[in-house]
Amino acid sequence: RRLAAQRQRADRSRSFLVSTGMLVSLLVAALLIGGAFAYTDLTRDLPALETLPALLNPPEGLLLQPTRITDRTGTVTLHTFAPTEGPRRYIPLSPANPQHLPQSLASAVVSVSDPRFYQHNGWDLASLFDPQAHPTLAQQLTADLLLYDEPPSLRRALRERLLAAQLTARFGRTQILEWYLNSANFGRDAYGAEAAAQLYFGKPAALLTTAESAILAAVSDSPSLNPYDAPQTALERGQATLVRMSALGLLSDEATANAVNETPRFQTPPPAQPEPA
Repeated sequence: RRLAAQRQRADRSRSFLVSTGMLVSLLVAALLIGGAFAYTDLTRDLPALETLPALLNPPEGLLLQPTRITDRTGTVTLHTFAPTEGPRRYIPLSPANPQHLPQSLASAVVSVSDPRFYQHNGWDLASLFDPQAHPTLAQQLTADLLLYDEPPSLRRALRERLLAAQLTARFGRTQILEWYLNSANFGRDAYGAEAAAQLYFGKPAALLTTAESAILAAVSDSPSLNPYDAPQTALERGQATLVRMSALGLLSDEATANAVNETPRFQTPPPAQPEPA
């Protein structure tokens, strides 16, 4: 009787284990199938990665031309959304180029907009449920230039991170940073560091000082707080950016002290352009 009872208990245990294993297998299969369908839906109609070079790389980049409003014939320009006439200048980041963006500007933008720029792979799960937040430079580029026509949602936030990871893997951090510096909004219709440097300081971006770079980096984070519309705030935010750069190890103590003692001078604001009729 004892042997029969033991066999009966063993049979029940085997039946329970087999049933549990089958249930777990079914759940895993369902999750895999559901995940495959979800991934397919998430990646459906993703913009091509080649869109960014087509928009930004010189000389034919579509975004290097300022936005213009013309009459119905298309021959008369009514309004140009740019601080100066002519195409926007694309300035490389690499010191190998005769004219390049200063490292101080790149470091300032990283410290303000993406402090973990050199550690992550282009994306961050921070603020996942805030569709308006873009915690990395690659995500900011993706949101502004690739997914601009998608309404804010969790789906767009996931697609944004997926594209940002692919962009970083495909083109590298330096290219991402260079694209951002040449396309960011610096207020007053100034897009790109060169336009901003000419507008606010009357000089090429290549000649920006460290203090001026810090001011522009802060402006790229909040374009309405620019040197023309909020000069004192722009100066204060520039000083805070210098402190942040030092804390992150992106600026030496000596360079920080020198920059803090600089006295940046802003150009006189240009006359306001008339609004198009």
